[in-house]
Amino acid sequence: MKVEFEQAKEILRQNFNIKASKIVPIEVAVGEILADDILAIKNLPAFDNSALDGYAVIYDNKEDGYELIDSIFAGEKKQLSISGNQCVKIMTGALFPKGADTVIRLEDAIIKDGKIYANEKLKKGEAHRFCGEEIKAGELLIEANTKLTAAHIMLLASQGISHISILNKPSIAIFSSGDELKEPWQSADDFEIYNANAYGIGALLKEKGLNFSYKGIIKDKLQDTIEALRNAQNFDVIFCSGGASKGEADYMKDALIKLGYKELFEHINIRPGGPCKAFAKDKKIVFILPGNPMAAFLCAMLLALPLISGTPLQIQTGKICENIKFKQGRSNIVFCNINENGEISVTDGNKFGSGMITPIIKSNAIYLSQPHESELLKDSLIKILKIS
Repeated sequence: MKVEFEQAKEILRQNFNIKASKIVPIEVAVGEILADDILAIKNLPAFDNSALDGYAVIYDNKEDGYELIDSIFAGEKKQLSISGNQCVKIMTGALFPKGADTVIRLEDAIIKDGKIYANEKLKKGEAHRFCGEEIKAGELLIEANTKLTAAHIMLLASQGISHISILNKPSIAIFSSGDELKEPWQSADDFEIYNANAYGIGALLKEKGLNFSYKGIIKDKLQDTIEALRNAQNFDVIFCSGGASKGEADYMKDALIKLGYKELFEHINIRPGGPCKAFAKDKKIVFILPGNPMAAFLCAMLLALPLISGTPLQIQTGKICENIKFKQGRSNIVFCNINENGEISVTDGNKFGSGMITPIIKSNAIYLSQPHESELLKDSLIKILKIS
């Protein structure tokens, strides 16, 4: 079955499931994917407090100076109150006195004739942090499927949350196939090629914090292919590059059908990357990627990685700086670079072959055309996918 790129993504979503979760302490959760929504337990801040060391006062009475009546430190639970021209010496994080609305910084306070005065820079409400001004109890704190950063961990700790539920990472196996392949540490003659694809795909997975097992090169024999894939059936995801075309020695489809897998699609209407297949069994996915390095790399990056990592590629809007034409009736990948001003330049006039690697290195973004499009006009605003 030949499908459009967006169709392929939807078919894969319907046939893959790695939503099982586990409970972990927050100190090991950075970089993980949150399994469930988390609601705020406490207001943040939990009570009105001071953002700095100083004197808590009523702003409107600043002209007459303030009489110091007490002091309060962070951690003290006494509830003070002031009126008129009274003030309280207050430390950062301390409970705000009732009636006060502003804090004079210690270093800005003017002490004269036993009273405390504010300088002309003081603004009403300065350093007064209100209960719940950042987050209110019961509000959504962090949404499910969020990739947790260091800041998220700090936020969880501020709520007294010590353990959370994260999604299990899928188990992943990587193969390559082809009698012509040699590993990078082996010697290759003029008619053999080095196995670049497995290492590029593995590096993509590592960038997303995903682990994998490299299972080596499958020779072009049907029984070898069946045995290799049978031994990897316990993995949630299998990648194999090569064996995606219709050549006589491409045994991947036959092997997977014999093992009980269902073909999801056999071709994607995209350039490069058309001869990409996917199979499924028990909500586990096998990707048979093209043998050409660029095509294999892009299919893994655009199609497989967002599905199994739970994190889509970053989308950015920019203005293209030149006219570019491409073939209508399919999705076309356009290599490009977007600068800090949002200006998009096309890499090498968008001239490349699917066996190349350097256009990927030269680019920090790609544009993926819709099948109905045949060109982009200079100064058009377009959405691109950041790849580096």
